[in-house]
Amino acid sequence: MEEPKEKEKREEDQCQNLVEDTIMLEAAVFPTALSEELLAAATEKSRQNLFGSSKIFSLDTIEKRNYIMLDIINDRAKEHYDRGKILLSRGLLEEAVISFNKALTLDPQQKDFYLRRAEAYLMFGDFQSSVLNHRLASNLDPSDDAVVTQISHTLYIQGQYLFEVNMYGEALEIFALASELRPANQHYRMRSIATLLALGRLEDCLQYVTKQLEVVISNPELYILRARLHDHFSNVVSCYQDVSRALTMDPSHQEAVSLMQTLVQRAEEAKAGAVNKALQGNMNGALHCINQAIDNNPIELGYYIFRGTVFRRLKNFNAAIDDYLHVLNKVNNMKQSETYLETQRQLLLTYNDFAVHCYHKGFYEEAILLLNQSIKEEKQEKGLYINRGGSPAVLPSETEVPFDGVDDTIVRKYQQAEKRFTTAIEGNPYMSQYYLHRAKTREVLMQVTGSQEDAVTSLLLDIRNKQIIPLLTHLFPGKSMDEIMASKVVECARSKLNASLQTAAPLIPRVFQQR
Repeated sequence: MEEPKEKEKREEDQCQNLVEDTIMLEAAVFPTALSEELLAAATEKSRQNLFGSSKIFSLDTIEKRNYIMLDIINDRAKEHYDRGKILLSRGLLEEAVISFNKALTLDPQQKDFYLRRAEAYLMFGDFQSSVLNHRLASNLDPSDDAVVTQISHTLYIQGQYLFEVNMYGEALEIFALASELRPANQHYRMRSIATLLALGRLEDCLQYVTKQLEVVISNPELYILRARLHDHFSNVVSCYQDVSRALTMDPSHQEAVSLMQTLVQRAEEAKAGAVNKALQGNMNGALHCINQAIDNNPIELGYYIFRGTVFRRLKNFNAAIDDYLHVLNKVNNMKQSETYLETQRQLLLTYNDFAVHCYHKGFYEEAILLLNQSIKEEKQEKGLYINRGGSPAVLPSETEVPFDGVDDTIVRKYQQAEKRFTTAIEGNPYMSQYYLHRAKTREVLMQVTGSQEDAVTSLLLDIRNKQIIPLLTHLFPGKSMDEIMASKVVECARSKLNASLQTAAPLIPRVFQQR
C-alpha cells in the first residue's frame, strides 16, 4: 500500500521542479525585448546550423517562387478570359460562362471578368445574375459610374420583360430600383407610370405623375397623361388646366388638340341641356348643366352670362352679379362689343331685380342703393324704374334722381294706381292694405306727406301688420316708433281716418278713435 503513495509523491515533485525550471528558462530567454534585425539574424544562424549552405529554405527563394506562380496563375486566368470572350462572340453562352468562371476562380479581383460574365448572363436572360456580377464589378471600382448605368439598364430590361409577360407587380419593383439608381432618367419613371396604369392603380399613378411634374415642367406628354387621369376621376377643371398647359408648350400637339375639342363639345352639350331645362322651368337643373359647361370650357364668356341669368331667376343675385362682373372684367377693353353691352344690360336688370326683392322684404334702403347703382350705370334704361312683373317699383330718393327724369308714361301709371287705391279706400276705409299700397305709390310719386299719412293710417287699422314698420322707418328716417306716434302726422292721419269712418256705413263700429 505504501509503494503507490511514494510513486504519486515522486510525480508531484517532478511536476513542481518542471514548473520551476520553465520559469527560470523564460527569465533567461526573455530578459529583454529584441529588435527585428537581431531576430532575423538569429533565425538565419539557426538555419545555417541546421542546413549549412543550402538555399532550399531561403525566404528570397520562396518569395521569388511565389511571384512566378502568381504570374502563371494570372496568365492562365487571362487565357480563360480571352477564350470566354471568343465563345461569347460566337454565341456559345454556356461555354463562355464556364470560361469566365475559371478566370474568376484564378483571379477574382479583375473587374472586366465580372463585366464579361454579366454580359453573358444578360444574353442568357438571367437578369439577376447579370445584375449581381455588375454589382461585384462596381464594388471593385466604385468610381466607375458606367457600371452603375449598366446596372440600371439591366434592371430596366428585366422590368420590361416582366411587363411584357404581364407580371406587373414585379416589373414595378424593378423599375423602381432602376429609378433609384438613375433618378434623372425619365424613361424609367415613365415605365413605372405605365405599370401603374396596367395594374389599374390610377390614384397612385396620378400622384406619381404629379410628383414627376414637380421636377419636369416642360413635358406636354405628362400634362396630357395627368389630364386624362383627372378626366377619369371627373376632375374636369384640372383636366382643362392641364390640357391648356400642354397646348401652351406645343400648340400643334395632336392629342392635346383632340382632348380640348372633346372638352369643348361636352361644354356645348351641357349648355344645350341647361337651355332645355330652363325652358321647362327647372332652374336648378339648368344651373347644374351650365356649371358643367363652365367646368369643361371656362373661357367661354357666354356661359357665365347664361348662368348669371339662371342665378337671377333663382334670386341668387350676388352670384349673378359676380358672373356678370367676371365677364365685364374679361372684355373691359372692348366696351363696344356685343358681349360687353349684353352683360352690362343683364347686370343692370339684376340690380333692379335685387332692388325689388329687397323692397318686398322691407329692406328699403338697400333697395334704393341698388337701384341707384343701376341708374348710375345707365340712366337711359327706363325699365329700371318699374318691376317687370308689374308690381310697384322702387325709385331713388328725390335728391339722387330727379323725378322729371322718369318717363311720363310711367308717371301716369302710378298716378292711375293712386287714384284706384283712393277709390278702394273710399269704398272700404277699414282695409289696412289699401292704405299701405297707396303709401308706397305716393312714395314713388314723391308725395311724402301723403305717403306718411297713409302708412300711419295703415298701422292704426292693423297694428299687427309687419310690412308697415319698415316703411315707417324709411318714411321717418332717424325717428323711433314713439317719436313717430307722437308726431303731428299721426294726429292728422287719425283725424282723416275718423272722418272717413264717419261717412262709411253706420253699422260698422267706430273703434279706431282710441288707437
